[in-house]
Amino acid sequence: MALFDTLQVTTELVSAGIERNQAESIAKSIAKVQGDTVTKDYLDLRLNEAVALLRQEMTKSHADLMKEISALKMDSQFTKWTNKAILLSLGVITSALIKIAFFH
Repeated sequence: MALFDTLQVTTELVSAGIERNQAESIAKSIAKVQGDTVTKDYLDLRLNEAVALLRQEMTKSHADLMKEISALKMDSQFTKWTNKAILLSLGVITSALIKIAFFH
């Protein structure tokens, strides 16, 4: 953003017939307002920074989520094998109890 030249504006306003103190006041007011104004380039820069930060956070969140899903899959497989082992053990125990009860 170009700097606002209050002296030049004041001089032009005085040349246009406005009293010097009024011209100075107008130029200062314009300079203040312009100082609070942001440029498109600044907004683009801030937006790009925000998008980059968001992408970084989403990538980290995605990686964390994939780790959790992987752990849940492993837990699920372990549970399936454990259940099969328990059922097999119950089958062996039941078979042994039946043999003891009826063939003893």
